[in-house]
This record gives sequence, C-alpha cells and structure tokens, in this order.
Amino acid sequence: MKSIIILLIFFQSIYSFSQTEIQNKYNYDEKCDDGDQQSINICLSNAIKKFALVTDNKYNCIIKYLDAEIKSDENDNEIKSQYIKMKASLISSQTTWEKLKEQNSDFYSGGGGTETPMLIGQSIIKDYKDRLVWLDNLIEYEGQGNETKILKCE
Repeated sequence: MKSIIILLIFFQSIYSFSQTEIQNKYNYDEKCDDGDQQSINICLSNAIKKFALVTDNKYNCIIKYLDAEIKSDENDNEIKSQYIKMKASLISSQTTWEKLKEQNSDFYSGGGGTETPMLIGQSIIKDYKDRLVWLDNLIEYEGQGNETKILKCE
C-alpha cells in the first residue's frame, strides 16, 4: 500500500512538473510587467496576438490530423466513427472555450480606469495558456503508442 502511495505521489509530481514546463513554454507575455500602463497594455496586446496564432495553429493541426485519420480509416467504420466523434468534440470544446475566454475577460470590463485593459489582457492570456496546455496534452495523448501517429503541431 505504501509503495502505491509513493508511486501516485511520484506520478503526480511528474505531471505537475510537465504542466509547469508546458506553461513556461508559452512565455510571450513575460516582459509585459515593465514600463508605464500604456506600454504594458501594448505589450499584452502583442502577446495576445501571438497566443492566438499559436493556439489557432495547434487547433488546426489537430483538426487536419483527425481529418486525415477519418480518410485513412474509411474501410473501418468503427475507427472512422471514433475519429468523427473526436473531431466533433474538439470543435465543440473550442467553441465553448472561446465563449468562456470572452466571459472571463468581460468580468473585468466594467471596472474602468487605466488598469482595465491590463486586467482583461491578463485574463485572456491565462485562458490561452490553459488552452495551449490542454491542446499539448491532447497532442501527446494522441501520439502515444504509435510512432507513425505522433503529431507534429508547433
């Protein structure tokens, strides 16, 4: 029993480390805390554009992968059906995430003042980072066990 608990703690620490590592991979906003409020807001705006581009690229890469799997498994209806469901779930998840990101940033929009754009930007960036971690985990999961199916989404 003790060894199972130790293994669980070990795997949890590895998972936590990998999540931190992935989060640190996306540091497009790391230099946005210097300068006056306007400089910070401009920096955050530029970081958001980069996050949007990377997120869209990863999402589209996964969609292309699923489309290719659907086409390649045309003779196996069970596997084809599984990939069709995965694609539909991913599209639904992305739509829901976009709405959530908007709702999260709307929370800060009523504050007024010069810090409001910064708070909105920070909220959007946090949501992008969380989504990128999720997409990276999906890419890693989908590539497990089959070297030919490892996704190359950057």
